[in-house]
Amino acid sequence: MSRNTRNTKDSTSDNVVAGGVAVDMEKLELLVEKAVAAAAAVIHNEFSSLISELSDRVDSAEKRLENLETIVERESSEELTKSIQSVREEAREYARWANDAEQQSRQKNLRIRGLQTTTENCREAVLSFCRTTLHVQLTDDDIAETHVVPSKKQRNINAQDDTAQSAARSNVSVVVVRFNNQRVRNTVISRRKVLKGTKQSVVEDLTALNVSTLNRLQKDALVAKCWSWNGRLFASTTNARVILVKPFQLIQECLDVTR
Repeated sequence: MSRNTRNTKDSTSDNVVAGGVAVDMEKLELLVEKAVAAAAAVIHNEFSSLISELSDRVDSAEKRLENLETIVERESSEELTKSIQSVREEAREYARWANDAEQQSRQKNLRIRGLQTTTENCREAVLSFCRTTLHVQLTDDDIAETHVVPSKKQRNINAQDDTAQSAARSNVSVVVVRFNNQRVRNTVISRRKVLKGTKQSVVEDLTALNVSTLNRLQKDALVAKCWSWNGRLFASTTNARVILVKPFQLIQECLDVTR
């Protein structure tokens, strides 16, 4: 009797927890599963929310980075453009200085175009031209030196044969004359008006850069007329300005000449 009583008590104690509360094990397991599932769901939702927030922050950071890259590229491009412009202007300034120095060395020179002469008698031809055509009575001492400048056509002929070279030398189109005195040189060029309507002309001996600048001015729609005097270049514009022009300058950048 006592043995059965102990067995019953032992069986009953398996379903008793501390405090004497009876619990169904199956229900307990179900509750644990639900609690774990609920906790997992909460963790999953919070983790998903965190991932979404991080993703938004990454997208925002990438957009800011793209904007910064665009700004850097634009500023770098602007800086590069400024640097190139600065170097170009510096190079042009050096070119102007060199051009001015070269032009200064030619201040006593003139070019006579269309003069029929040969290399051998060029000096005599210049003296005769000045005396008979320009009516300037030069002496031999007024001329320091002369030399002929064949045209492109004549240089091409010169490359062909000796006969053609002989013919070309008797038909020189340009003669460069260097005078000993600036005043004499100015007197000669001041008489060039008598050549109007002929195939001959007297012009200043300009540098290649100055010639290029004059050619540019002649094609400019804002320029009515252009000319050179003592190696400096001038132009009158369509709005009645008279300006001093330097190589590489735009018309709008040129200074007005005080009359």
